[in-house]
Amino acid sequence: MEARKFIEHQLEKGRVVIIVSLDVRGAFDSAWWPAILMGLRDAKCPRNLYNRTLYYLQKRKAVININNFNIEKRITKGCPQGSCCRPGLWNIQYNPILSLRYTKHAKIIAFADELVFMVEAESIGEAENFQH
Repeated sequence: MEARKFIEHQLEKGRVVIIVSLDVRGAFDSAWWPAILMGLRDAKCPRNLYNRTLYYLQKRKAVININNFNIEKRITKGCPQGSCCRPGLWNIQYNPILSLRYTKHAKIIAFADELVFMVEAESIGEAENFQH
């Protein structure tokens, strides 16, 4: 919805908008736990919530049972499937990108594993040449 408002507002003013969309394949499966934990520290997450998340991530394992034979493997990355915290944990990794200082002509939006970067300008050439 925010992207739509940004685009419509610029088009109403007769400006152009360049949009780059990034959909990370396997995003939730590849979420890097050290980045999640560092993001929580950087956000000054309360210690009890940080420790709970750390414990939750440390105790992950995958189990497969074939003919009464169990194989277990410790999991060291990814956001737990079916978990209500899955999108939140993933978005913590986006915070460094979202908090960068962009030119006033740019807008960046993240939602789950999608990232949209938009630039508005008078012309396509101008939008292609903005510096930071």
